[in-house]
Amino acid sequence: MRSSWTIAALCTLLCTAPGAAVLAPVAVLIGSKPYIDHRDQPPYLALPKPLEDQYQLGHAVFNTPFVALGTPNAGRRAGLGPIFNAPSCDECHNEGAHGRGPDYEGAMPNSMVVQLEALPAGVSTDPTDPPGDPVYGRLLSPAAVEGFTAEGQVIIHYHVLQRTYPDGTAWTLRRPEYEITHLGYGPLAANVVIKPRLAPAIFGLGLLESVPGHAAQPGPGRFGWQAIARSVRDQTTRALAREMGVTSTDRPEDDCTSAEMRCLQQRHPQTPEMSGELLEALLTFEKWLSVPANPKALPPAQQAAGLQLFRATGCSGCHLPQQPVLLLQPDGQPLKATIAPFTDLGIHDLGPGLADHEVSGAVHPTRFRTAPLWGIGYRLSRESKPTFLHDGRARSVEEAVLWHDGEAAVVRERFAHLPPEKRAQLLRFVGAL
Repeated sequence: MRSSWTIAALCTLLCTAPGAAVLAPVAVLIGSKPYIDHRDQPPYLALPKPLEDQYQLGHAVFNTPFVALGTPNAGRRAGLGPIFNAPSCDECHNEGAHGRGPDYEGAMPNSMVVQLEALPAGVSTDPTDPPGDPVYGRLLSPAAVEGFTAEGQVIIHYHVLQRTYPDGTAWTLRRPEYEITHLGYGPLAANVVIKPRLAPAIFGLGLLESVPGHAAQPGPGRFGWQAIARSVRDQTTRALAREMGVTSTDRPEDDCTSAEMRCLQQRHPQTPEMSGELLEALLTFEKWLSVPANPKALPPAQQAAGLQLFRATGCSGCHLPQQPVLLLQPDGQPLKATIAPFTDLGIHDLGPGLADHEVSGAVHPTRFRTAPLWGIGYRLSRESKPTFLHDGRARSVEEAVLWHDGEAAVVRERFAHLPPEKRAQLLRFVGAL
């Protein structure tokens, strides 16, 4: 298996790096595969023919745009909307990758959504599914099929923040503000929190689901920017119903509310719009999808030095380099292995600068799941203008680090006080994961 991390090198770096606790030798390292063709992503383990066929069918489902009910010759693609954010999974997670945030201020791209959460969240009987706006539901839908009214549009404005490192080197950040316009059904409720969210990568989801036990400082779930969803299936069916308006047996209702009567009239909860067969295929694709290996890996000595600096700065406190996994192989046999996702899967308060805001403008304390760092090297090899963090505000790994505050404030300050060459070394290491 070719990878940016060889098994021997990873064991050496993670188990015996200076200052690191001595860990048991890595017996099996899985997860990473080279992407020879980015449109043909391989599973992380070889699959038998029947499962490989289902995997490929799931990939096709992932890429397929759904269309409105009643569209001629739609077949099993019918069911989009009537209100929605995007018509396919791929439009937000292009070829499984992280969504692209905007380069400049203007209309919010399709790879972002605005989630809505009504306060107080405690009124919900399900802590993983807080209530939404009484009129607009849990997601503001910027698109609608013909004959229906979209809920609203979002315009992003940026304010540039000028700062300097202790050594005098200048740096800038851009702070977003969100203008919600063309609301189709009146104003948002005053007690609603606006939650802009960029589509995360789906690489390695099945491996993250296979990490046993409880993550550090666990949230109610494991997936999504705030670890709200309990499983890959939960996250997927939630997105299908709310972001595409495509129902399933798991979620027979979309995001229409009682205030949107025409939308409700098109709902047929007794007939799921995505069949069980297609849903299982889609989940097979998502659960077996590998993590793309970095095509431009650092030499082993630079990897080792970078990991040592990563640990010394404190980044590994949340971005845990390795996690154990316990899963069933395609032949049904159990497999204990190790992955290198660089996350503790926990949720953390990163300070008011990254927090969500209420409709009134008040800061709403927000805890985010530690984003996995694996696959960043692949992203940087393909994207000329990558964006990072939950809303795509950061235009580089460096900006993402500098936005960290709250529980990560000490780590950010250690990074800021590094000599310029050490900062560059650490950023090269992260950018090669």
